[in-house]
Amino acid sequence: MDNISVKPRNNKILLYLTILIVLLVATCSSIGIWHEQLYSKETVNILSQCIGQDISNLFIISPILLLSAFNASKGNKIAKIIWIATMIINVYTYVIYCFAVHFNFLFHIYCLILGLSIYSVLIFFIKYINEDFKNWFTEKVPTKSIGIFLIIIASMFTVMWLSDSLPAVLTNTVPANLTKDNLLTNPVQVLDFSFFLPLIFISSVMIIKKKTLGYLLAPIMIVFAILTTINIICLTVVTMQKTSSNNIFMIIAFAIFAFICICFLYLFLKHISKSSQNMKSL
Repeated sequence: MDNISVKPRNNKILLYLTILIVLLVATCSSIGIWHEQLYSKETVNILSQCIGQDISNLFIISPILLLSAFNASKGNKIAKIIWIATMIINVYTYVIYCFAVHFNFLFHIYCLILGLSIYSVLIFFIKYINEDFKNWFTEKVPTKSIGIFLIIIASMFTVMWLSDSLPAVLTNTVPANLTKDNLLTNPVQVLDFSFFLPLIFISSVMIIKKKTLGYLLAPIMIVFAILTTINIICLTVVTMQKTSSNNIFMIIAFAIFAFICICFLYLFLKHISKSSQNMKSL
């Protein structure tokens, strides 16, 4: 067992927080899916994205959060990694709901979900601040391959976003998609440029150098990429239905990318140390 003593009454705090967050997410998502008037102030494109995200939240994110939290509370390390990555995705998503979706009667619930998700992530990292994550795995982890793959992911999304925003900056104009959707800035680009893309690059360097934190951040970033891709697929499918556009090629491309990410995640997590598989609970 782990040498760190954990009081029984604190063992389940993140599980209870997760259950509350999932209940709130399920409520908001259900309303968004079956009461489209909620997004009546949005353009067709943004409305489609909101509904697509609600579908992903209800049928993908919420079940993953519940299952991973339950197993993590029993000390399963793979579940802990999946849980923290999914909770970070939840933070990412509800920052967008809070700042980019027009004010509606769910605003305070959006804020509550965002706050609970942020504090859940903080509690996790405070709880494991002294943990040696490298000891969670055997020496067979393909750290160099994983690191290079993360660099490719970060580079790919950096180029994609720069191709949209940089020409507008250089010509002192506004990207067409912002004008079309009545947005001040693209919230996804803001989050990616300022936080997530740098974090993926940092994670790649740390895992290549076999730093202990890299053994946590690298699989988190791969799970983040998988769930982000699933979200994009959901948004694209709904957009096709609402706008009669044909984005089949994009869906296939992102599905292939998600599959590749899942393969790399498996290559990483299959080397988790069995001797420490079930230790300190979430």
